Amino acid sequence: MRKIEGSQKVYYSLCLLLFLSGILSSCGYRVAQENRLDLGFSSVAVVPLTNLTTTFQVEQRLTRALTRKIVEKTSWELRSDPNRADAVLEGEISELSVSPVAFGQSSFGTSFLVTMTVRIQLRERESGNILFSNERYIFREQYSINVDFEKFFTEENTALDRIAMDFASSVITSLLEGF
Repeated sequence: MRKIEGSQKVYYSLCLLLFLSGILSSCGYRVAQENRLDLGFSSVAVVPLTNLTTTFQVEQRLTRALTRKIVEKTSWELRSDPNRADAVLEGEISELSVSPVAFGQSSFGTSFLVTMTVRIQLRERESGNILFSNERYIFREQYSINVDFEKFFTEENTALDRIAMDFASSVITSLLEGF
């Protein structure tokens, strides 16, 4: 039988101590699903949002982002027909503005702030009870344009996609966490 030397004993003791402390200590992490509200339904229909602004197809971006986040973050079955769903998510985009926040050498805006206001509501289909409502979701996102006019392109569509994803994440988190 081989005898363990003093330095090896210390090494093995430290390894054992680190292993046990790692197993016995807990960071308190829990799956978020345990803290979520049970809204009492298993299927939802997302009605295309109404666009009251002059921005082309912004309602399609927001509706698409909402359906994507529902699929990613919930166990709800997504239905295309509101008459076959337990709950209906609907809303309207009431404001969308673009304001310059930085200017280039030729006095043209190079960076813009997009601000959007949306009304959103989740209701139980059969009873009509409002499960969630927010009349003024406000989102802001900054985007830049290329200041080389020969290669001019806008990044407004990219900014609107980011706003749509932020909006959808906020709505679904608010629904699931009860805010």
